[in-house]
Amino acid sequence: MLEFIILVTIFNLLIFKNNIKIANFLNLYDRPDNLRKIHIQNIPLTGGVIILFNIVILFFFLFIQGFFFNKIKIFQNDLDLLIFISSILVFFFIGFMDDKFEISANKKFLMMIFFLIPISIYSQDLLIYEIRISFLNIKYFLPTYLAIFWTVLCFLLFINALNMFDGINYQVCVFSIFLCTFFLINDYFIILFIIIIISLFNFLILNHNNKAFLGDNGSYLLAFLFSYFFIKMYNQNHEIYSDHIFLIMIIPGIDLIRLFLVRISKGHYPFTPDRNHLHHILLRKYKLVNVNIIIQSLIIFPSICGFYLGYTYLFLLVQLSVYFYLVFINKK
Repeated sequence: MLEFIILVTIFNLLIFKNNIKIANFLNLYDRPDNLRKIHIQNIPLTGGVIILFNIVILFFFLFIQGFFFNKIKIFQNDLDLLIFISSILVFFFIGFMDDKFEISANKKFLMMIFFLIPISIYSQDLLIYEIRISFLNIKYFLPTYLAIFWTVLCFLLFINALNMFDGINYQVCVFSIFLCTFFLINDYFIILFIIIIISLFNFLILNHNNKAFLGDNGSYLLAFLFSYFFIKMYNQNHEIYSDHIFLIMIIPGIDLIRLFLVRISKGHYPFTPDRNHLHHILLRKYKLVNVNIIIQSLIIFPSICGFYLGYTYLFLLVQLSVYFYLVFINKK
């Protein structure tokens, strides 16, 4: 396995050296619009491509080493694995087409629902039938139709929240590294999340130098992947509770809900892009690095404390209080 990790690291160095060539070949660039986007030159949207390349290499290796699947309980059968691989390709492709042709929000939303319903139904351990909360000795059981609705809704919320969270350099990449670390600490599909971390560090260096953006292809791919494995882990490991996952994902989620409500109240379409996200508000007063430190700290420290110390409702209250304080105090 160590040899494989070294091989992947070398592969990422090759991608790093050929990032512009990849962007040129795919004609995949984020072009400035002198309105919402703050960069002044074309930036390759190759973040998702980098991550997908790494995942493809990993699964090719695991197929060759077929014995590996007999030792893990994540994918229960070949169909389950096939659905997962097909799904990440589908969500990458939706983002890729959006990056190139700017698909309307309604079409993207309908496409996601169209694919998520069968994915949720036919995958093993992906329907959320049970809602468990760590500080309550109660389990809420959902009938099948509600389980389908709730599972698809959870996917949709996080996919769109992470996509909208991707508005400044470093932010989604650092958040994703934290999520990967969470899975590693909990001994869940270790090799996959090590490979994703390697690809994210490769992207982070490019992103730091404004030589690559994640793009919708990257944010949709990562959002689906993390949603998928959070649900799988939740259904397969009863030591993970709904409120633990909620703590980790609440800041991108509450920013999504706030933006939707603000836009609707002003008579705008909820998916209309603007510069009213939390990171945009903070950028008016703080430097980019400081904004990232503030937002990542608001996610990471309460999440860790809630997971290991309990009292998740208190840390959730802290997150929400600080979030709204940052929004309203910096708008003045």
